[in-house]
Amino acid sequence: MCLYMTTLARIIAQQCKQQGSCRFVQLSATCSGVSDIKQVVTQAHNEQRMFKRKTILFIDEIHRFSKLQQDSFLPHIENGTITLIGATTETPSVQLNKALLSRCRVVHLEKLTIENIEIILKRALSTLDVQIIADAVNSTELNADANIFRPCYNHHRTY
Repeated sequence: MCLYMTTLARIIAQQCKQQGSCRFVQLSATCSGVSDIKQVVTQAHNEQRMFKRKTILFIDEIHRFSKLQQDSFLPHIENGTITLIGATTETPSVQLNKALLSRCRVVHLEKLTIENIEIILKRALSTLDVQIIADAVNSTELNADANIFRPCYNHHRTY
């Protein structure tokens, strides 16, 4: 699921870049700490004050932050300095503290069906004007996890 959220975050980042209306910052909780958050918040505050640009902060693996680290987001979410997007493979109501959850909207991304993946792959192939053997976009290559990237990897390795 985190893979889908990261993809959505990249789409949001691209939109921010194209429109110039906001700044997009991505951190991973596996290699970031409170000092990184403070630095992003300081920059976000300056961007907001000087250029009237908002900052979207994407935290991958947000469940890895301790409850104390999660608390460091609260005042900055409340005053609008940052808009927080967090991705987790864990259950948010268990892994994230209640104060943070009360200020966020949780969006649960469901696994794609095999039919959804086939449609996505066929659209991508036609958009890229790529011709491949029809069997390569066959549900037998799609795993039970409904992972859109697995057939791409299999296809890349095979051919």
